[in-house]
Amino acid sequence: MKLATLSLILLFTNSSAFSHGGGCRKSSTPGQCCHMDNRAGEVHCH
Repeated sequence: MKLATLSLILLFTNSSAFSHGGGCRKSSTPGQCCHMDNRAGEVHCH
């Protein structure tokens, strides 16, 4: 049972949430989290 629970957690964990640090911009649309993508030089939201 623990293995099934762990598997579901890992399956539904979004890896993009761990791909960058920092918080959300205050100007983010409600329900979204926007960050500056320094490589592309633009803001992206998810």
